[in-house]
Amino acid sequence: MAGIIYALIFGLVSSVEKTAYVVTGAKIIPIAPNIDGIEVVHRNGDTMYYENQSRDAQYEVRFMVDTSEESSVVITDPTYLSSDTTWSPGDRVIIFRKADGYYLANDPALISGAIPLPSGPIAIRIIDNTHSQLIAYEGAGSIGSEPTSTPTTEPTTEPTTIPTTIPPTTPTTEPTTVPTTTPQTTIPTTVPTTVPTISPTPTPTPVQNCFNCGPGEGFTVSFTTQIRGPVTIRFKDDSSPQPNTRTWTFGDGGSAQGELIDHTFPATGTYQITLTVKRNNSPCTCTLTQWITVV
Repeated sequence: MAGIIYALIFGLVSSVEKTAYVVTGAKIIPIAPNIDGIEVVHRNGDTMYYENQSRDAQYEVRFMVDTSEESSVVITDPTYLSSDTTWSPGDRVIIFRKADGYYLANDPALISGAIPLPSGPIAIRIIDNTHSQLIAYEGAGSIGSEPTSTPTTEPTTEPTTIPTTIPPTTPTTEPTTVPTTTPQTTIPTTVPTTVPTISPTPTPTPVQNCFNCGPGEGFTVSFTTQIRGPVTIRFKDDSSPQPNTRTWTFGDGGSAQGELIDHTFPATGTYQITLTVKRNNSPCTCTLTQWITVV
């Protein structure tokens, strides 16, 4: 599947400042004989208006289609939209291709003039157009990559009558010349039991600690995160009460200080994030260690 899908353990995905937050899914579906479209599902998050459908929209959504050849903005034409111009949790839209570009429809019955999608991988970018911010990137699948010519009846074509013609031609006197001392039990029967079974290691739970804190001096340490690129994450301190000093380590050798940090990881994987907070002129220090997975 083209693109990189971002996921966090423990449900920590959230918006930062006023940028829209959505959880989405995308897949290729048939919309007509020999013609496919791309279904995009709004699973959770903020309600958004389709592009150019409301002048006062708090969040306006723009869709873009990425193929191996080009990136295209999806055209929002009222011809293919019902009277409901909002994209809310549970709603599904279909992106389909016409001769002059890609179009958005929120009702399959309104689709017309669709042509086949191009061959190769296809991904969808979802943008908060009000704030010019990428908020989701979904790989939808690939066109023309799945083999369909593999015969399913091949195993049934092997002849079953060959062994029945061999025994009558075998001389009955030959077996007396074969040594009877050839060992037949030298193959170990315990080999299959030596294959180890590996149980998956569970991801550690978040850990918070405070040090040198008197009564009422501690913090409740927390942070929010937001995708900024394929392996770039924005971290925002959300601790209470608000500290003056914040130090981050990211589990890949990197570190930073500040309330709002953008960090690019070297590759996908699971990383240990530690946020340390304190106030000036106070020995009280609290930390939160949390694990995130970039897929």
